[in-house]
Amino acid sequence: MPPMTFEPGDFQSRVRALLGLQGAVLTDQELSQMADSYPRCRGKEHWDVRQYVGHKRMGIGAREYRVVRGGSVQDVFRSAERVRAAAVGTALNELESQDTPGEKATARVTPSAG
Repeated sequence: MPPMTFEPGDFQSRVRALLGLQGAVLTDQELSQMADSYPRCRGKEHWDVRQYVGHKRMGIGAREYRVVRGGSVQDVFRSAERVRAAAVGTALNELESQDTPGEKATARVTPSAG
């Protein structure tokens, strides 16, 4: 199932507002990259945060947190800070629950090992 369709500006402003409710702020570039990645993240599962360790660019032992949908490996957002990634996942779950009748409006992202 393809993700919901939003105009890029509408998507960014809605996500920014939902992130603001959590006290999280993303740069315009991060929001733009999310708007570009979002259509490639198909499915209807909830967004989740996965932790990755020791990526070449990050250095040995460093952590990277990626926001993904269900069992997918395609991420919509990456951060070295788990709390930022969790805020993005929660905002996306909330955004989609607002546009899907019958969905729970308080969806939360739960970190999982990756």
